[in-house]
Amino acid sequence: MRYRVDWRRSIDAALEPALDQSTDLIILDRGLPDGDGLEFLRQLRGEGVGAGVLVISERGAIQDRVAGLDAGADDYLVKPFAFAELVARCRALLRRSREIQLDPVRLGNLLLHPDTLELSVQGNPLTISRREGQLLVALLRRQGRVCTRAYLEGALYDASAEVSPNALETSISRLRSLLASANASVELRTVRGVGYALGEKDTA
Repeated sequence: MRYRVDWRRSIDAALEPALDQSTDLIILDRGLPDGDGLEFLRQLRGEGVGAGVLVISERGAIQDRVAGLDAGADDYLVKPFAFAELVARCRALLRRSREIQLDPVRLGNLLLHPDTLELSVQGNPLTISRREGQLLVALLRRQGRVCTRAYLEGALYDASAEVSPNALETSISRLRSLLASANASVELRTVRGVGYALGEKDTA
């Protein structure tokens, strides 16, 4: 199997590609020239990045490995290591990521199959465009939490794509209308200055 690798030397250079939702796996060195790799990892998880993360470091004490996993790493590999082990761990994380991403996602009376974008509300099939389907997948992956604009745009558009300033808002509006017309028990809320959040409606 072949992989396309995008190598960046610093946190500043890596931020934009790391936010790209087409990224499947991030290999992150703790010793970066412009900051601690674990602080960068916490930032990525805060932005909603769901890609698998393998941290590599010379720090191999148990407290260091625990700190890496608590920061959001999926695996932690101590230097020096055999290249064959690195590749094997990458394969395992990629397999796990694909399995998780294909699982149906449910919220309230809404059910979505991320692989086919088949959507149903109260068991009734609902037609959704590919763009709004991808948006819904991204929101459901972080259901109940705020999704930043950068996270959502990374899920919808290629880094090289020319995107109009209001493209995301247009997709948000269409998705809101679709959910409302289907009597979905979820709502898409705007968090001013931050982004959007999808959660169940407050029935109290």
